[in-house]
Amino acid sequence: VISGETGCGKSTQVAQYLYEDAQERGEFIRIACTQPRRIAATSLAERVSEEMGTNVGSVVGYQISMDAQCTMSTSIVYLTPGVLLQHKRVGQSVSQ
Repeated sequence: VISGETGCGKSTQVAQYLYEDAQERGEFIRIACTQPRRIAATSLAERVSEEMGTNVGSVVGYQISMDAQCTMSTSIVYLTPGVLLQHKRVGQSVSQ
């Protein structure tokens, strides 16, 4: 869990740094970044995908309610707290 001031890069920069570090080590990483609103989750996925030069649903994706743009190989997933709790209750990993 990462906590910090609004606009400090928790949702955008930290996730990318963790992903890049895992890539350098040759490791797969799954980062779940919760957002309070559905629009925030989709907007951040689009923004970070663009910054990383990828399409939404490949390295970076989102999962909100019944809509998901991610696969089992997606490393950074933006989602709402409700979706995260739902996965925890049924024992699934994000995007299954």
